[in-house]
Amino acid sequence: MNRRYLTADLVWDGASFVPGLVLAIDAAGRIDSLGDPPPGTPVEQRRGQALLPGFVDVHSHAFQIGLRGRGETFPLEHGSFWTWREAMYELVGSLTPESLARLSRRTFREMRRAGITTVGEFHYVHHADAGAADFALDAAVIDAARQAGIRLVLLECYYRTGGPGRPLEGGQRRFDGISVERFLAHCEAIAAGLDPARESIGLAPHSLRAVEPGELAELAQVARQRGWPLHIHLEEQRREIEEVVAAWGRSPVELALETLADGTGLNATGIHLTHTDADRLFDLFARGWTAGLCPLTEGNLGDGIPALA
Repeated sequence: MNRRYLTADLVWDGASFVPGLVLAIDAAGRIDSLGDPPPGTPVEQRRGQALLPGFVDVHSHAFQIGLRGRGETFPLEHGSFWTWREAMYELVGSLTPESLARLSRRTFREMRRAGITTVGEFHYVHHADAGAADFALDAAVIDAARQAGIRLVLLECYYRTGGPGRPLEGGQRRFDGISVERFLAHCEAIAAGLDPARESIGLAPHSLRAVEPGELAELAQVARQRGWPLHIHLEEQRREIEEVVAAWGRSPVELALETLADGTGLNATGIHLTHTDADRLFDLFARGWTAGLCPLTEGNLGDGIPALA
C-alpha cells in the first residue's frame, strides 16, 4: 500500500501531544499507524506545526450557508424557530442543482479550512421542483464534497408529512421521500455509486413530525441490516413535542424508544434533543444511542430567539 510518513513538532497520539512522533498515512488519507517507519523511508517534516486527526461534523445542512444574515434578525421579541424556518423555506424555493452545489462547496471548503475532514450531511432538499419525484439535487451534494476534498456521509433524509396527519406544503414538497420503498431504492442506487474510500450513506428519518412510527421502524431495520447509520431530529422545539404527544400519546424520544425497542446492531443518533429531560436522555444512552448536538443551533431553539441589533 502506498503510504506517506509525516511528523511535526507535536503529534497527537490519542492521549497527548508527543514531539516528533511519525504518522503513516494511507492512500485514502487516513492515519494508518503511529511509530517509526521502515528504515530508509523518507519522512515529511512539518516545522512549527502540531498534527492531530481531522474533526468530524456530525450534522450539517450545507445549503443553509445561504441563510447567513437572513435568518436571525427580527423585530424585538418576534424571533423564533418558526420565523427562521420561513427564511429557510424561501431559500429552499430558490435552489437549483447549480446553486445547491455552489453553496455546498462553499460550506465544505470552509469546513476543510477549519480542520473538519468528514461531514455527516443531513440532506433533505431532494427534488428539482415542488411535486417532482426525481431526487435530482442529491448528486449535487456528492459532487460538491468531492470537489472540496471532504469525506462525506450522505445522510439521506426521509421526509413524508408536514406534521402528524398533515400533508407536505410549499417548499416541503421538495423534501418528499415519496414512499419507504421508493426512497430505499434510491438510497441503494446512490450507495452503489459511492467511492467507499471517501463516501458512505446513512438513513435520516427527519423527525417524528415528518415520519410515522411505522416508517421509522422500517428505515431502522434496513439501516441495521446494511450497517448504515441512522440519524433523526428529536425534540428540537416545543411545538414538535406537543404535536407528537397529541398524535401518539408520547413524546418524540419516548416514541422513538418504543418504536426502536430493539437497538441491537443499530447505530442511532438523536439530533438536537434541546428539550429532552435528563431521564429520557439516559434512556437513549442506555439503548446505545448517541446525541448529536449543535451548540449554536441549540441556543436558538428555546422558546424564542433574542432580537439581534
